[in-house]
Amino acid sequence: MNVTVPHDVVRRLRALGVVKTDEPLSRHTTFKTGGPADVLVVPSGVVPLGEIVRICAESGLPRTVIGGGSNLLVGDRGIRGITVCVSTDAFGRAVPVVEGDIVEVPASVRKDDFVSICAEKGLSGMEFMAGIPGCIGGGIVMNAGTVDGNFVDILDRIEFVDVRGEVKHRDVTPSMARYRHLDMEEGAIVTAGRFRLRRADDDGAVRRRIRELLDERAKKHPLDYPSAGSVFKNPEGHSSWKLVNDAGLKGHRIGGAMVSELHTNFIVNAGGARSADIRELIEFIREKVYITFGVMLEPEVRLVGEF
Repeated sequence: MNVTVPHDVVRRLRALGVVKTDEPLSRHTTFKTGGPADVLVVPSGVVPLGEIVRICAESGLPRTVIGGGSNLLVGDRGIRGITVCVSTDAFGRAVPVVEGDIVEVPASVRKDDFVSICAEKGLSGMEFMAGIPGCIGGGIVMNAGTVDGNFVDILDRIEFVDVRGEVKHRDVTPSMARYRHLDMEEGAIVTAGRFRLRRADDDGAVRRRIRELLDERAKKHPLDYPSAGSVFKNPEGHSSWKLVNDAGLKGHRIGGAMVSELHTNFIVNAGGARSADIRELIEFIREKVYITFGVMLEPEVRLVGEF
């Protein structure tokens, strides 16, 4: 169903950032799929973001927040109402502020940029992020990580805008963390994180470890095709990639969407894929794995918009 965003609302939004109407979201997702946003707004800062949240609430318009576009599948019919984009290229090229072993990081900073800057400053503890796509904000929300570490291991405090448009801060404790999730206020938009790292004993060793991780991921992950990273969470006691592989689904295609032949927990846009193809393939994989092994896979990828 179409949602008409009043001209007056669009005018108010233009005073708070860059606004585009009927913007193809395939330009803003790593899958390179997705229909148009009725209105896409890129806030000019944290305070304007709070005002945008208030405008959405006052007008009763649906609000969707996206970041760097990884870990995201947008429907082919797009997103109704107002889509708020908070990413490095759009939200401003803010950089981390380093004071000793404490690093304040805007949510829009790319994880790889964060890793590089911290390594240059002689810090350690963030190496596990090397090669993980997307922005810091998304990593905070989903407590992103690998076998080498998770965000909650080094995340000390978060800044966010709540559903009323107020800027708030909250200390992060281990009890807030779950697998691929960080407990926060409902509807909160993360705007920054404070990380507590440690001084590296050997700067060269940190850089070598980062290079090792990047090389490993280049060998194991299908970086030559658009994707959203890992599609499924790992069920307790299982690896999703192995369940998908052992169900005989390597290389399985629906339309332009394909299970990667390099890493079977990746679905890639092998050419001309629609979001509908990707969603259908996700459901096909879940059904086949459940029938074969009695394990129901839970998507890690977030589905938004109209399909």
